[in-house]
Amino acid sequence: MKTATLWTSITLAPAVFAQGLRQATGGDGPTSVVQWHPTPTPEVSNCTANLITTLCDYKKPGSAFAVASSGKAHCWEYCNSHQPCNFVIFAAGNPYTGTGTCWLYPDEQFDKSAGKEGCDYLSVYDKPTCAEPTPTSGACTATASPSALAKICDYPAPDDNCWSSCSASDGASNCLSQCAESDSCSYVVFNPRTEDLSPLSSGTCWMYSNGTYDSTKAGSCSGQPEQYVYENPCPKPASSTASGSAPASASALGLTASGTNVDVERVSGSTITPTAKPNSGSPVDVSVGGSFVVGMAALMWQAM
Repeated sequence: MKTATLWTSITLAPAVFAQGLRQATGGDGPTSVVQWHPTPTPEVSNCTANLITTLCDYKKPGSAFAVASSGKAHCWEYCNSHQPCNFVIFAAGNPYTGTGTCWLYPDEQFDKSAGKEGCDYLSVYDKPTCAEPTPTSGACTATASPSALAKICDYPAPDDNCWSSCSASDGASNCLSQCAESDSCSYVVFNPRTEDLSPLSSGTCWMYSNGTYDSTKAGSCSGQPEQYVYENPCPKPASSTASGSAPASASALGLTASGTNVDVERVSGSTITPTAKPNSGSPVDVSVGGSFVVGMAALMWQAM
C-alpha cells in the first residue's frame, strides 16, 4: 500500500509542479525575457565616415597599425588623429560588445582588389569627417604632414643624453609637434621602435634645443633608415632677457610729495641721480643708490 502511494506521488509531481509554475508566472507563456548577452553601448563620436564595402579579408596592416578598438566610431577617431589616413578598416571582434580591431594604412588608398568579398567581417570606411579639425597637438599645422630632411642611422642623442630632451611619441608628426610646442627646439630626430621602422608608427623623439642638423654625425645604414630628421617649422622667438631691472619712476618711489627739495632727474638701472637744490647756490649733482632715496622718501613721509 505504501509503495502504491509513493508511485502515485511521483506520477503527480510533474503536474503539481507545472500547475504551481503557471500560478506563479500568471500563465503558460513566459512573462519576461532573460538577457543572456550584453547589448553594445551606443557609441558617441564627433566623427562620421561612409561605409565603402564589407569584406572577408584584406591585406594585413603593419604591426604598429592594428590596434584594439572599442568600436567603429573609435576607429574613425583613431584614423583622424593619425594622419595621413585616407581610409580605415574595422575588424569585428565581439558582436555583443561591439569591440574589435582597427586597421590603419597610413598614406595609402583603398585597393578593392586586395580584399576578399562575401561576408561582413571587415567594414571598410572612407576618410572620416570630424567636427574638430585634424589634431596637431596644439602646435602649428605644418607639423601634421612633415617631410623628412634626412633618413639616417646612428645619429647621436642630444647633449644631455636624453635627460630632458627625449620623449615617447606616437609618430613623426607628434614628435615634430612636441618640438614646435617647446620653448627651445631647433630640430628633431624621430626613432621608430616598430618592426617596419615607419615614421608613422610609435617611437622616441629626440629634440635638439639649438644648432642645425649635422649630416657628418650620421652613420651609414645597412638596411632601411632607422632615424628621421625634421626641422622645426614653427620655432618660437627667442625670449629676450632685460640686462637690468626696469627703470624706476619718481612716482613709483613715492617722491612726488610737494614741499620737498629733491627732484628726480635721471634714472638708470637701480641707481638714481637726483639733483639736490639747496636754498641758495647752484644745483649740485649727488649720485645716490636707489635704497638711499627710498629711505629718504620714508623719512619725509613720517615728517609730513
